[in-house]
Amino acid sequence: MAVIGYMRVSTHQQKFDSQQKALEQYGVDQIYKERESGRKTSRSELNKVLSCLKAGDTLVIFKLDRLSRGTKQLLNLLEEFDQRNIHFVSIQNNIDTTTAMGRFFFTVMGAFAEMEAELIRERVMAGLEAAKENGKQLGRPPRTKEVNEALKLYVNSDLSVPEIAKKCNISVPTVYNHIRKQNLLRKVN
Repeated sequence: MAVIGYMRVSTHQQKFDSQQKALEQYGVDQIYKERESGRKTSRSELNKVLSCLKAGDTLVIFKLDRLSRGTKQLLNLLEEFDQRNIHFVSIQNNIDTTTAMGRFFFTVMGAFAEMEAELIRERVMAGLEAAKENGKQLGRPPRTKEVNEALKLYVNSDLSVPEIAKKCNISVPTVYNHIRKQNLLRKVN
């Protein structure tokens, strides 16, 4: 089981010294270094770390803010570690998921993540409901003019459905859906 260290600084003026010393004292096998803002969700070194970690491995960081500056991103990473059975240690924050207290921390963080997702869902649903009540058209606007033209062509011409769709600038499935809904038949010459 590998013990991997990850450290990050935001600028070239900042140094890795204190993080590196703490990770080396912890006894990590390998250290990944990154100079990037913690707010960025896609960081090349972090992505390398995440791809090399296997079940049973341990990721060690100096402080939580070295892994992520945003709560949502941090919660997503912690959930990923839990699902992949990867242990996690934050030296300064005294978090170690190989201990009962560390697992408790994970459980609490997971509960907060669930609650946050549920609150977001509730706000979205309330917003959609309010928009509906105010007469706001939800979804893509209907293409009534094009569909009506396509249906006329279907009934009154010998064009194939793909030709009609192309001519009316709508998709073939849209034409078929409206033909079926209207129970249309072609005129026989």
